[in-house]
Amino acid sequence: FAALRGNTQIFGPAGQDRLEESVVLVVGCGALGCGVADLLARAGVGTLRIADRDVVECTNLQRQVLYSESDIGRPKAVAAADRLRAVNSSITIEASATDVNASNIASLASGADILIDGLDNFDARYLVNDLAVRDGLPYIYAGAVGTEGLVMPLLPRDGGEGRVSWSEDESTPCLRCLFPEPPPPGAAPTCDTAGVLGPAIAAVTAHQAALAMALLLQRLDLADRTMHSVTPWSGPDRRMNPGRPRADCPCCGNRRFEWLEEGRGGRAEVMCGRDTTQVHPATPGAIDLRRIADNWTRIGEVHGDEHAIRIDLPDEKVRITLFADGRALITVDDATRARTLYDRYVGD
Repeated sequence: FAALRGNTQIFGPAGQDRLEESVVLVVGCGALGCGVADLLARAGVGTLRIADRDVVECTNLQRQVLYSESDIGRPKAVAAADRLRAVNSSITIEASATDVNASNIASLASGADILIDGLDNFDARYLVNDLAVRDGLPYIYAGAVGTEGLVMPLLPRDGGEGRVSWSEDESTPCLRCLFPEPPPPGAAPTCDTAGVLGPAIAAVTAHQAALAMALLLQRLDLADRTMHSVTPWSGPDRRMNPGRPRADCPCCGNRRFEWLEEGRGGRAEVMCGRDTTQVHPATPGAIDLRRIADNWTRIGEVHGDEHAIRIDLPDEKVRITLFADGRALITVDDATRARTLYDRYVGD
């Protein structure tokens, strides 16, 4: 792919060959996953694996750059793979239209050199973090909502034995060092309740892709190991030193992989005799219904009281009823789609 090899003045022939031999798993192919997968495919990363449980919707097109109107209704992983093969036919694109969970993440990541965060919920991020720490894989964490995004490479202290290696002094905190437990449902805004600025996604994914290339080329001297906040709409970027891995971290300190081995996370089960799925939060406990109701008023009419609130979403053709303990009843008969809707409109 001659156009890609034009980067040899930056990478050198050996560096470009190293990219061509690399395997990258992109977990989630919404806005973040689309952006970073596109950049890595154009850079010549040899094998890109894309895993996502969702389908393309019209509202995705504002920020999910691999899709067009003709893709609406198609699985995101499949549509993204088709687009990337058209961009670079010389690399291998593997698509998995699946819900990434504790039962399949190890097989999806088998042979991967690096894990890329294209996710929209903390439940799945903690699962990826568990695998990264257990198997010593670099994980590039990212998130974006509103006009701001965060990016940080996570380099486990007991890792670096694969194609990407680093010393103990170069290791970083893992996700649970920084956030020991996920936030309760509704504590943080989501893209669908608060919106997201397209340029914020572009800034975040550009930084993710640059980090991935630096790590794959074994150039840790070029890798920004800070927690990098990007704010292209209203202010300057900020870098925060995350410090060292915590000795008392439940994951990288005590080697407890709760999301991976115990299958933690929100459950969803279709209710017998009804086209309704009950979704349980990843972190049980009372939630702030008032805050979530305030978020929902931006997208529709909200009804309810201190015990439960509900909203009808005509575009989704569903009703969501959310209870004070974090449970939700969602009028679909598909557990995977119900989890997607919960993450989208309730969040972590």
